[in-house]
Amino acid sequence: MTSPTPASRIQGCLVGTAVAEAAAIAGLSADASGEVWGPGEALAGDAALRPLGAAGQLTLFTADGLAEVIEWANDGVHADEAAGVWLASLRWVAAQGVPLSPSAPMAQPRWLDAQDGVLVPAAVRPVWLGSLASGEMGLPGRPSGSDCDDAGAAAHAAAFGLIAHVPAATVAKMAFDGAALTHSAPVALQAAAAVACMTHFLTLGADYRTAAGSAYAQIASLRSPHDAVLAALDAAGEAGSASTGSSVGGDAPGSAGGTAGARVEGRADAAAILAGAVASVLAAESAHASGDPRQHAFAAGIRLAAAHGSDAAAIAGALLGTGWGYEAVPTEWITRTAGMIAAEGVAVHFAEVTGA
Repeated sequence: MTSPTPASRIQGCLVGTAVAEAAAIAGLSADASGEVWGPGEALAGDAALRPLGAAGQLTLFTADGLAEVIEWANDGVHADEAAGVWLASLRWVAAQGVPLSPSAPMAQPRWLDAQDGVLVPAAVRPVWLGSLASGEMGLPGRPSGSDCDDAGAAAHAAAFGLIAHVPAATVAKMAFDGAALTHSAPVALQAAAAVACMTHFLTLGADYRTAAGSAYAQIASLRSPHDAVLAALDAAGEAGSASTGSSVGGDAPGSAGGTAGARVEGRADAAAILAGAVASVLAAESAHASGDPRQHAFAAGIRLAAAHGSDAAAIAGALLGTGWGYEAVPTEWITRTAGMIAAEGVAVHFAEVTGA
C-alpha cells in the first residue's frame, strides 16, 4: 500500500485525535464487531454530531499556535514555540468558562476561533484547566501547571511531532514545554514527550513498533527517565533495542524515576493511559496485517483504547491517523463528529506553513 503523504499524516493526526476522543466520550463499544459506531447509534441524516472533547479541541489550538510561530519564522521573525502554544491555549480556555487572571495576555483570535465546534465547553472538564488561567506561562523549570499525573497533556501532544525537519530531541523539548503549561508531575511531562516523539517517527515513515522503540530511546536518554513511561513504550518487549535519532541530553524537566503505571484512587496515571493507547495501536496494526481494512482496524484499535478512557482514545487516534494517514480514519466518524471543517482547515494550513 502506498505510504501516506506528509499532508495526509498531518490531517490524519488532527482528525484522528478529535474523532477518536469524541467516540470514546460518547461511549464507543469495546466489542469486536465490524460496526464502527457504538451500540444503538444511528447513522440517520439527522443524527446529532458528536462534540469535540478537550483533547480534540486543544490539539487543534496547539497545532494552530505552532503554525503561527512558523509563520513568523518564515517571515524571518523569531518566536518561541511554547509562548505561541500558550497564547493559543488561552484562546481556548476562555471558552471553557474559566476566568482568566487580569495579568494574562490578550491573545488575538485567528481563523480557528470562528469555526463551529472548537470553542465549546468540554463534556468532560479537565481538572487542570485552572493552570492556564493564572496569567503566568508555565516553564519546565518553573511549571505553573497542576501536579496532576493524568494524561491530559499527552492527549494533545501529538502536534509537536508533526513539524518536519526537526530532530527528535527538539520535538521532545517542545512537548515538555507544552506539557508544563498545564502539568508538573514528571510522569505527565514524560508521557507527553513520548507521544510527540512517537508521532515524529511515524511522520518519518516508521511502523508503530519501531516508532515506540525510538520514542523509548528518547525517554531513556533522560537522566532520570520514568520507569512506567518506558514500560508503556516497551509494550512489545523489544523497544529498548530499537534505533533512534538524536537523543534528549541532560536532565530534562520532569525527570524522575518511577515504577509501573499506577492507578490513584481508581484513576490511571499518564503512564498507564499511554500503555493502554500504545497496546491498542499495536493491536490495530496486527489486525490490519491480518487483512482488516485500515478503517476497520482503526475503529477496532480505538474501541480497545476507549476502555482506558478518552485520553487513551485520543492518543491512539493521533498515532493511528499519523501512521496510516487521513484515509484510514473511518469516514462515518468524520461525518458524525463536530468541528471537522476546523480540523481539516488547520491541518491544511499546518502542512502549508511547514512545507509538508
